[in-house]
This record gives sequence, structure tokens and C-alpha cells, in this order.
Amino acid sequence: MNKGLPVLVNRRYLRIKVFQAVYAYQRTSEPDMVKVEREMFESINRLFPLYLYLIKLLMQVGAVADEITEQSKRKNLPTSEDLNPNRRFIENRVFTKLQENVQLKLLMERSKIQWKEEHDDIRKIYKAFREDEQYRLYMMREDNNEQLDKEILVHLFRDYLGVNEVVHSALEEKDIYWQDDLPIAALTVIKTIHSLPEGDTTNTSVLADLYKNKEEDQRFAKELFRKTIQFAPEYAEMIASKAENWESERIALLDLIMMQMGLVELEHFPTIPIKVTLNEYIELAKSYSTPKSKVFINGVLDKLVADLKKSERINKQGRGLLE
Repeated sequence: MNKGLPVLVNRRYLRIKVFQAVYAYQRTSEPDMVKVEREMFESINRLFPLYLYLIKLLMQVGAVADEITEQSKRKNLPTSEDLNPNRRFIENRVFTKLQENVQLKLLMERSKIQWKEEHDDIRKIYKAFREDEQYRLYMMREDNNEQLDKEILVHLFRDYLGVNEVVHSALEEKDIYWQDDLPIAALTVIKTIHSLPEGDTTNTSVLADLYKNKEEDQRFAKELFRKTIQFAPEYAEMIASKAENWESERIALLDLIMMQMGLVELEHFPTIPIKVTLNEYIELAKSYSTPKSKVFINGVLDKLVADLKKSERINKQGRGLLE
């Protein structure tokens, strides 16, 4: 990993991928753990091409702006503004750094990353962006520095590209699973813009890494996936015993998997604090289950934490990890 660069994959993202993999495993009539695990890691790896597509999309707006500006010069009756355009946006330092970066060029060519089919839609997005007050102020400002260049592109990306339905549809056509991964990839693009160093970056790595620590992160995902499947029957019984008026068959599968994963972390991951585990699965429930699920999951896991502590099945290493 390169120091100072953003990272695409974090532990919350890995928990989501493990959760989806366990769900796929549980829903298959003849589940193959090795196959599902391989597909889980393939899905994680596809996050990087999505990130590249979003970087390319941003760059494409700059290319379209240049194209439209040049076309305006060739009008039958061009205005003085058409003939002497304000090229501040086109010459934005972020665009220049991305266009000239050797690593990015190679990756784009190798992966065949392009937005040719959406060219007309990107023109429309840029034309709408030209009417934006923040864009107009940026073009008129007397001060000119890299921080302002970064801020206008973050605004473009966050408020025009990241929320555009055409963009979402185009990405979904390329990979149906990217819809779930879009928020984390988009956030990493914004972090990439902010983290671009000053000066020449032609031969410098400016892109996010997929993993912070590939070996550690992959081991975390693999162990969490395998142990959730291994201990599923035992943990289902434990959960049912604490879910008042609920038999294990009546507990929603999604909620059951989240609690089973939580128990795996509590019992088999000694360096993850109890509070972190509980908070993570409550957050997961907010996105992937019913509004009442977070309260249910929190209540059941709280009771089980007390039992596991009494029976000394929770052995956390390090100060404050048992709190």
C-alpha cells in the first residue's frame, strides 16, 4: 500500500461481502463453500474496475468541455467569448494530472475503460453543470490554485455525476452488482481528488489501493465467512434461546446471518473490540433488513455477550477490548 493514498476496501465493506456470500451459500440447494468463497473475492476485486470507470467518467467531462469549446469557435457567427474562451475548467490541474499519469493511462488501456456510448449524455451533464452557480463563480474568480480546482471537481462528481441515473444505468449494464458498490467507489474517487499531491505526478502513483493490507483483509473475510458457516447451527440455537417468543425457523434469515457473524467476531476474533462488532452489525441491519431488526439484533447480541463473558468464551486481547 502507498502511504497517503486512499483505500477502497475497509472492514465494513468486507463484512457486507461476507454477509452476501453467506446468504448466497444458505440459499443454495447444494452449496459449495469453496465456490461461494471464490465468487466473494471475485466480487471484491471488481470494485477496482468500477473505481476506474468513475475516474474515467470525471475525465470524460473535461474532454467533453474541451470538445464543446472547440466546436463553439467554428460557429457561423462566433462571439468574442467563443473565439477567446475561458479555459480554466478545461485546464483544471486535476484533469491534467489524471490525463498525464502513466499508471492511470496503462490501467485504462489494459482494462478498456471508456464511456463512448454515453458521450451525448455526458455532454448534457456538462452543459447543465455550466449553469451551476458554483461553476460560474469558479470561472470568474481571480485567485487560481489547486485547492479550488479540486473543490469544483468534487462538486461536479458528487452533485452531478454520482447521482445521475444515466450513469447508474450504464454501470449496472456493465456489472449488475456494481449498484451496491457504487457508494464506496464514489467516496474513494472524492478522496483520490483530495489526496492528489502538488507538483508533477506523471510517474507517481495517485490511485487508491484496493486493500489496506491485502493479506490481513483477505484472511479476515475468509475466516469470517468460513466460521459463520461452520458455527451456524450452534449459533442459531443460541440466538433462538435469547429471542423471546421466536423459534430459530421464524427468525428472518438475514437477521440470523448478521447475528451469527457477530457471534463469530465476538468469539473468534480476539483483536476486534466488542463495541465495534455490535455497532457494525447494527449498521448492517439498517441497510439490509427491516427497521425493527437493529433493535432485535442489538437486544439478542447483548444477552449473548453477557453469557459468553460468564462462560469465558470471549477472550479479547488488548486494553479496553472487553468493554
